[in-house]
Amino acid sequence: MNLKIVGLLTVLAIEAQAPAADACGVKLTIKSSAPRKAVARTSNPSEVLLLGTPPQRLQRDLSAAGHHVEVASTPATAKRKSYAIVIADAGQQDAARSNFGPGGAVVMVRSGDVVADLRSVESSIARKPVRADESRDVIAAREARRPIAAGPDRDAKNKIVAARDPGETAVEPTVVPKVVEPKPKVVEPKVVVTEPKPEPKPEPKPEPKPIVVDKPVDVPEPKPKVVAKAPAGSIDGEVYFTVGNAEASASLAKAVQWLTANPTTQVIIEGHADPTGTPDGNMALAQKRAEWVRDHLVSAGVDASRLEVISYGDTRLKYPAADHRNRRVAIVRK
Repeated sequence: MNLKIVGLLTVLAIEAQAPAADACGVKLTIKSSAPRKAVARTSNPSEVLLLGTPPQRLQRDLSAAGHHVEVASTPATAKRKSYAIVIADAGQQDAARSNFGPGGAVVMVRSGDVVADLRSVESSIARKPVRADESRDVIAAREARRPIAAGPDRDAKNKIVAARDPGETAVEPTVVPKVVEPKPKVVEPKVVVTEPKPEPKPEPKPEPKPIVVDKPVDVPEPKPKVVAKAPAGSIDGEVYFTVGNAEASASLAKAVQWLTANPTTQVIIEGHADPTGTPDGNMALAQKRAEWVRDHLVSAGVDASRLEVISYGDTRLKYPAADHRNRRVAIVRK
C-alpha cells in the first residue's frame, strides 16, 4: 500500500498555501520530482530470472517491458531449469553460470543501476535469434513448368507437310553465299635505329709557355763540340775537352780524310789546358789529351810516324783565361 502512495506522490503536485491572515505572509509550495518515463515494450519477450535480493523497481520494469520475470533467492529455489536471462547478485554469479549456463542462459551481474540493467537485458535479447531452432512451413511452392519452346521433340516422327505434284518443277533452294570477313592487317612495328651521337672531342689543352730566364744561374757547362777550322789545303783544327777529362766525344773524320789525301804530310799534335789546377797537373792532362787524339788517328789508318805529340799545359793560352776553349788539342802541319 505504501508503494502506491509513493507512486501517486511522484505524479501529483501538492501545493500548500498559508492563510491570507498569516502575519509573515509566507507562501509554501511543495512540488514532486518529474514523472518517470514509461518503460518501452520489448520486441522479444523472454524468461528472466532475478537471483538474490533485487530491487522491486527492476522486477516491475522488466514485467512492464513484457518479460516473464521470476525472483528466487538461490539457484536451487528457481522453478525452471532454463532461462533466457539470469540477473544475479555479485556473490551468486558463479553458481548461476554453473546451473543455467549449459542451458543457454545469459548470466549477468546486477550493477545497481536499474536503467543500465534493463538496457543490458534488451541488448542481450536482441543478439539472440528468435525461434532459430524451429523450421518454417512452406507457404506456397511453385509447380515445375514445362518448357514451351525448347527445340523439336526428338521422339516425334517427322511428318510430311506438303508433297510436290508430278508436274511441278523442283525449286532449288537459294544458296546464300558466306560472307568472309577480311582479316585485320597486322602492322609490324617499325624499328627506328638511332645513330649514336659522336662524343665531343676534348679541346686540346694549351701547351705551357716556356719560362724565359734572362740570366741562367749555375747552368752546367755544355760539352764542347769539335770545331775543325781547316782551310783548303790545310789540316789546322782543334778538338775541345771538358774540365779534367782526357777524352772527347768529337769526331776526327775530317782530319783522317785530309791525312789520307796527303800521305806525305807530317803533323804535330799539340795538347793544351786551362789555368784550372796546378801547372804540373795541367801539363800531364794536356799530354794525355794529345795522345788520345793520336791513338784515334792511328786506329783510323794514319801512319804513326807522321804524327808527333807535344804538351804545352797552360803555358800557351789562345783564349781568355776563363774561356773553356783553352782545354783543346790542335793538329798543326810541320
